Amino acid sequence: MAIVTPMEAKVTGRRVLSLKSPVDMSPIGQLVCASEGDVTAAVAAARKAQGPWAALSFDERAEYMHRMLDIVLERQDHITGVVIKETGKAPMDALNMEIFAACDSLAFYAKRAGKILKPRQQRVHGIMGLIKQLRTVYKPLGVVGVITPWNGPFILALNPTVQALMAGNAVILKGSEITPNSTKLVADLFKEAGLPEGVLQVLNGDGEVGAALCRAGVDKISFTGSVATGKKVAMACAEQLIPCTLELGGKDAMIVCDDADLDRAAAGALVGSCMNTGHYCCGTERIYVHEAVYDAFMEKLVTRAKAIRQ
Repeated sequence: MAIVTPMEAKVTGRRVLSLKSPVDMSPIGQLVCASEGDVTAAVAAARKAQGPWAALSFDERAEYMHRMLDIVLERQDHITGVVIKETGKAPMDALNMEIFAACDSLAFYAKRAGKILKPRQQRVHGIMGLIKQLRTVYKPLGVVGVITPWNGPFILALNPTVQALMAGNAVILKGSEITPNSTKLVADLFKEAGLPEGVLQVLNGDGEVGAALCRAGVDKISFTGSVATGKKVAMACAEQLIPCTLELGGKDAMIVCDDADLDRAAAGALVGSCMNTGHYCCGTERIYVHEAVYDAFMEKLVTRAKAIRQ
């Protein structure tokens, strides 16, 4: 999609959002939201690019993943810098969650997608097995819409994109309006890796753009985010009889029994609730503590919490 400046956006009627630092709420830029026409054009371009991409072998697609892996390693400081600016997370969290996990995803699916999606011969039950053969063959869906959140703006955009690309699909990626530059890095770096034009596109914008993408005639939606928005995505996909993958929030509990190692339990509680500034799908949200060790556990937890510095 062509880049539209904020000035041009006003002329064309596109919405412009202000970006702010989560650390001190200072302005860090502006975001031009994609229009419905932009979404339609992106789907058309993806349709055109998907056929030749699907015709490549798994090994040929994997070559792009290996190039992307090299680029991520080379640019890791730049990637974490962009992520930290938009999310405010600690540098070590950015390195662990955004870089290490991204490298793992690229390497894993580049190596194993062909085996995971290999045709499988299956036995037919009963007398029909004498005259019938059954084989499961995996084919690309076509164009996949990927909608991702702000808490892991690089890795949560990259991971489903890698899976969809290795399966032979074209991808339209819509990240959070809070962290657009982190998400756009995925497409920018894949372009640097030589990914063919139109195979991966990014649409900037908020929930309105995500809703437009769900209605745009794609073949699947992969969504990571809140339960409330996940329900809307599921309903939109159900109306069109297309599949969706939803990774939503939880209410993750930690239980401390009366025979627990309280030092380890306190350390685990702190990491579980504070890692990635507390914003991740399985972060500790509630702690149930046996009454016999409650006071001792709380003392250890509070002491550790007071020592945290960022």
